[in-house]
Amino acid sequence: MMEYRGYIAQVEFDDSVGRLHGRVVNSGAYPIATFEAVDVDGLRREFRRSIDEYLASCREDGVEPRRPFSGKLNVRLGPDLHQRVARLAAESGMSLNGWIRQALEKSAS
Repeated sequence: MMEYRGYIAQVEFDDSVGRLHGRVVNSGAYPIATFEAVDVDGLRREFRRSIDEYLASCREDGVEPRRPFSGKLNVRLGPDLHQRVARLAAESGMSLNGWIRQALEKSAS
């Protein structure tokens, strides 16, 4: 994984052509940029260039760029887990969102 200006790219190597391929993975349903190179330094340059060009294009067109993370997350829990988590949140005197956020913060640290 590579990161630049908050955007994260996943990298793969294609042995059949001897090239590294990257794509932005945290910009929504489709990547805002894909890029390739024959070596790591070239791939880093192409990643940065792709992001810089994307942001410049958005500025020129007066369009808000797709941000790496919106802060909103839709999670499918299933009815049973949803009920248990809602009960734990209520017992803790917290909103469901606050309880889940606290659990994720604890788990991610």
